[in-house]
Amino acid sequence: MTYRIEFKPLAIKDLDRLAKDEARRILDKTQTLRADLSGDVKRLTNHTPEFRLRVGDYRVLFDVEGDKIIVRRVKHRKDAYRQDRNAMIELHPEILEKNGKKEFVILTYEEFVAIQEALEDAEDLRDLRAAKLEDADKPGISMDEAKKRYL
Repeated sequence: MTYRIEFKPLAIKDLDRLAKDEARRILDKTQTLRADLSGDVKRLTNHTPEFRLRVGDYRVLFDVEGDKIIVRRVKHRKDAYRQDRNAMIELHPEILEKNGKKEFVILTYEEFVAIQEALEDAEDLRDLRAAKLEDADKPGISMDEAKKRYL
């Protein structure tokens, strides 16, 4: 399936804050979504059509509505590591004590990566849902118009 791509105002504001070469790189990767959502794409939840595309250190947060991809936000990944209390991950910590007090926790690398990914996905999902509410009735611009802004 071939998709049309539309950028909502918050996504354009996000791109405007970036260096032009970075914005162009993000737009180029976003354009690859036209052909069957190709690229480093991940569904953020199992129940809603909310997605993210990884572009280096940035995340393109978008929805799919029929044959249209609606880009809602473009965020740096450093903003994606705040704790979300709704995430449940099975952990097997080893607690180390120093002078009789709990001092450190050791996790397996796989558990650490699972926590990191869950935090990233939760923050992306929160930002996407907030952007949907804020930009609900605002018109977007096409991929071609967005690319013209960053040439």
